[in-house]
Amino acid sequence: MNKKLLILVLTLFSLNACQSQTKDKTEMYETESKEYASESGNFIIDFPMKPTLRVIDNQIGMDKYKIYNYQAVAGQQMIYMAEYIDFPEYIIESWDKEQLYSQILNTLEAKYRGVFKLTKKEPIEQHNLRGIYFEYSLNPDANIPRGVKGAIKGAIYFVGNRSYQLTYLGEEQELIEKFLSSFRLIK
Repeated sequence: MNKKLLILVLTLFSLNACQSQTKDKTEMYETESKEYASESGNFIIDFPMKPTLRVIDNQIGMDKYKIYNYQAVAGQQMIYMAEYIDFPEYIIESWDKEQLYSQILNTLEAKYRGVFKLTKKEPIEQHNLRGIYFEYSLNPDANIPRGVKGAIKGAIYFVGNRSYQLTYLGEEQELIEKFLSSFRLIK
C-alpha cells in the first residue's frame, strides 16, 4: 500500500513539473526562419537577438490593461522594441485613428521628456496592415543628456482594439529597416 501511495505522489509531482514547464504564451520564441514570434501578441518580427519581456500595468479611468513590451538591447545606442496593448473598446470606438496615432506619438515624446521631437509621420502599408511610420530626431532646443545620440524610428498599427508599436532608438544602422519591415501578424 505504501508503495502505491509513493508512486501516486511521484506521478502527481511529475505531472505538476511538466505543467510548470509549458510555454508561456506571452514569451517570444524563435521561429524556423530565425525571427521571433509572440503567440499572445499574434505577431512575428525580426529582432537582432532574443528580446526580453516587460509587462506594464496601466490604467485609463477605471479600466486597467497591460502593455506587453518586448525589448532587445543590441548596444548602448541600439534598442529595438515591439509592444502591444489591448485598449478598452470604448476608447477605440470614441476616437478616430488619427487621434489614436497622435496620442501614442505624444506619449512617446513625453516619455523621453522632449529630448526627441517628431520630424516625420506618414502612412505605411505592409503585410496587409495599414498604419503610420514615424521618426523623431534629437530636439536642438532640449537639454540633451550627455551621451544620447541617434533618433527614434518606428511604426504603429491598429488591429481591432489592439495597437502594435514598433520602435528603434539609437544611432543609424542597417538593421532598422529589416526590423521594422519584418513585422506581420501570425494569422
